[in-house]
Amino acid sequence: MMKKILCLSLITVMLVVCVGCSSSPKSESTQKTSQSLVKGTEDNPFILGVSPMSGWYAWYGIDGTGIFKDNGVNVTIKFFPVYSDSLTAFYSGQVDGICIAGSDAIAPLNEGVDFKIVLVNDNSYGADGLVVKEGINSIKDLQGKKVATEVGTLEHMFLLKILNDNGMTIDDIDFTNMTINDAGPAFIAGSVDAAVLWEPTLSTAIQVGGILLYSTKSEPGLIPDTLAVRSEVINNSSDTVQKIVDSWFDGVDKLNVRDKDFIQEICDRAELKYEDYLVMLDGVTIFDKAMNQKTFQKGNDFTYLNYTLEKSAEFLVDTKMIEKEPEDVSVLLDDTYIKGAD
Repeated sequence: MMKKILCLSLITVMLVVCVGCSSSPKSESTQKTSQSLVKGTEDNPFILGVSPMSGWYAWYGIDGTGIFKDNGVNVTIKFFPVYSDSLTAFYSGQVDGICIAGSDAIAPLNEGVDFKIVLVNDNSYGADGLVVKEGINSIKDLQGKKVATEVGTLEHMFLLKILNDNGMTIDDIDFTNMTINDAGPAFIAGSVDAAVLWEPTLSTAIQVGGILLYSTKSEPGLIPDTLAVRSEVINNSSDTVQKIVDSWFDGVDKLNVRDKDFIQEICDRAELKYEDYLVMLDGVTIFDKAMNQKTFQKGNDFTYLNYTLEKSAEFLVDTKMIEKEPEDVSVLLDDTYIKGAD
């Protein structure tokens, strides 16, 4: 023990003696390393994963109309046609931030993935729904019918909740696991009797004769769509995260007044018709700064994010989609940037 103490003392003395001659090079090296970790610069842009969804498409307008640039941040949007692929990319560190449904944040929290939800983009208000073929008039009529959606996604949870509310389980239907991109065409082709879809696939299925039997208009607040950022990025690039959140609120201002240039940028990059996107927007409630600040508070109904996450966790356990509830889902929430927004 005395040898250890003497060694530590000697090392301390050596560090003190050497600090004068070595501090400058180390400082420069540390500064360079720190700078290389900062995201949102021209050389090291923040990578944002986006999937097909009405509210999430707004990031295209923010990027295309120069709002990111105006706020002094460089963002590269990486589009994932298949939502579950974006989740995998985020958990493995391939992207810095991701558009994620609140319920889909529960399982990775249990698995130790280190990230925070910093913003609510929107709440689904009809943008997610169960579409059925003619002759199916109730949830009970789904008994034995082939129903498609993607396992592990919010649509899967939504389907389970619909069935549960009507005294049924997944065993009462012929469940078919398909990505949303495949489930829509399968329904249109008549390969399945029903499908749980989100926009824009949902509208497409309805336009060709599908019947909307159930939607999130009946469950406002159940599916909040959020922006999640890896904690490593938050720790190294806090100013960047703030600029991205500021950019969202600037974009919301344009979206709420239906700014033509802003919406056209969305439509061009998402390959949507202008009128169709306006219809899609009716299926979501876009969240501005005030709405974000309210939903991040503690509350006891689905208008509050902590409550929604708690209920989502309970439901996921009940349906055996996860083994246990997290000790505290509120650790996912970081309201720093909505509070700091201009």
